[in-house]
Amino acid sequence: MLEKVLLWEMTREEAEEAIKGADFVVLPTGSIEQHSVHLPVSTDSIRAEELTKYLALHSEGLRMVVLPTLTYGESLHHMRFPGTISLRNETYMQIVKDIAWSVKQQGGRRLLVINYHGGNMAPIQLARTEIEREIGLKVYFVGWTSFAADLVKEWFPGVPYGHACFYETSMVLQFRPDLVYKEKIRKQEHRHRFETPNRPVTRDPAAAYFGDQYVTGGIGDPTLAKAELAQRIIPEVTGRIVKALKEDMKHE
Repeated sequence: MLEKVLLWEMTREEAEEAIKGADFVVLPTGSIEQHSVHLPVSTDSIRAEELTKYLALHSEGLRMVVLPTLTYGESLHHMRFPGTISLRNETYMQIVKDIAWSVKQQGGRRLLVINYHGGNMAPIQLARTEIEREIGLKVYFVGWTSFAADLVKEWFPGVPYGHACFYETSMVLQFRPDLVYKEKIRKQEHRHRFETPNRPVTRDPAAAYFGDQYVTGGIGDPTLAKAELAQRIIPEVTGRIVKALKEDMKHE
């Protein structure tokens, strides 16, 4: 394990050695967007920062250098809510590609993008293809929550989870409880989709703007959140991600 894992804490000499020796140069990706009335707009970026650092410090032999978190995301579907600052898809893709180009120039062998916001997934995947084709840098992708989904569902079976839910609220309670407005936490309101008993859904009103479907800006019941829930899954999910990375490296 490297003595330092965060690039911004390194001198240029330390950075040169760390990047060239790293198994993965890691880019955490978050967002600045509304998270209902009880969580900060930095929720996804807080998770990106803290969970990626935890991963790098518990990487079980993998050498990682963590880049500064890409705090801005593709959040156009939240723009009708105050506090959302979004990049457009093409802008986001270019930023990721430019970061990858820099990593390649600095001697990095692999870029690992760890994402914590659903809106980023499409532009990241498009950028990933272009990076490998045009820049010649291997790109790995991890959606942190996808490795945790079964564990989250076990907490409260049948309770919806997602944006500003009990899961995300538990994470912020763990890392930045000072930013959670506990007195404002309430079960979220949402509208039913357009559907009839004999016809499947043909249009999801949440596709364009999140608030058209989720009235209060969140999903599910965040009143169920506890920091202990986050503490319970973080080590296990970290282990799953490390195992998956090691397995995939064998097939390069």
